[in-house]
Amino acid sequence: MRVTLSLTHRCNLACRYCYGGKASQDDMSKATAWAIADFIVAGNRPGSDLQVQFFGGEPLLCADLMRELVPYLRQQTAKEGICLSLSVTTNGTLLDRPILAFLRAQDIDLCVSVDGPAPVHDLNRRFPNGKGSFSVVEPKLRDALATLASVQVNTVYGPDTIGSLPTTVRFLAGIGVPAIHLNPDISAVWPVNVDAEVADAFARIAEDYLAWYAEGREISINVIDSKLALFAKGGYSCEDKCCMGDGELAFAPSGNIYPCERLIGEDHDSPFCIGNVRTGLDAPRRQVVSLGRGNNNQSCRACPWQRYCMNWCGCTNYFMTGRTDLAGSALCAIERAAISAARRVAISPTFATNQLLARHVAGYFHAEQHSA
Repeated sequence: MRVTLSLTHRCNLACRYCYGGKASQDDMSKATAWAIADFIVAGNRPGSDLQVQFFGGEPLLCADLMRELVPYLRQQTAKEGICLSLSVTTNGTLLDRPILAFLRAQDIDLCVSVDGPAPVHDLNRRFPNGKGSFSVVEPKLRDALATLASVQVNTVYGPDTIGSLPTTVRFLAGIGVPAIHLNPDISAVWPVNVDAEVADAFARIAEDYLAWYAEGREISINVIDSKLALFAKGGYSCEDKCCMGDGELAFAPSGNIYPCERLIGEDHDSPFCIGNVRTGLDAPRRQVVSLGRGNNNQSCRACPWQRYCMNWCGCTNYFMTGRTDLAGSALCAIERAAISAARRVAISPTFATNQLLARHVAGYFHAEQHSA
């Protein structure tokens, strides 16, 4: 099971594409955090894998709560024989040596949100006074890379930054980031003619990806790695797809339960709220949400690549089209570009002969078998 604890609605940045809701509600209390820990431990069987992500707002504004909660989570999961993995996603501005030491001591994976070099990053990831955050985040990211065993970067791109995405990937790879997650701004108004620009950006990234492996450097780029793994296994299985509140739960600071952290928002009278940690999951509301799963696009059914496409992602669909079961044209363009980029890699001589790349892709199957 994958669980997200949104510790706070507050954030010290004012990113233009934020979906975290306004900082008008209280942070998660210790009592609520402990109740969530007990709730998710009780909901997992011995021997199962439990992935817990700390999120926000900016979760490091609640670093003291994390420091108290993590040992309790480890104690309770160990007692029940549950395999626990922990991660935190942060804007990086509050990373310091004590926090890095805590993350290292507690074996917590770190994901830092960085959109690229300064001119790109500062377009959208700004402080409330309008000043860009790159000059603060970049040295802290370098410290994290030098200190921690597992550091990933989350990069959000939109219509205004898609053209510079290859430059962004080269920049991140150049400072030593081993794993890069490229995610579209799902709240943006994407132009209808974005297909060629997205395809070109992803194709250039694929060429760099191949060059790095040819040089003997291992790097993870989600839009390529995920599709390569899918080619090998024949497409997404039912277990891979978002189950809208079954295999994944997100908890708001209030203790309200959602199918995904992206859907918490303001946490006020949301149709996606499926319960509360104190009262449990609400079966009727959960059923209503589950009825919105899947994909109702007629065009998708005839597409030869639909087995490899994330047209089933409910929260992405909701932000792009207003319906959880209807994929938007921008997602179609992005997924086609990712599949095409991965095919470019898969048919290359490097893919056929490079043992490092073969081991890298095979690693996804070992991880999948371990979690099954």
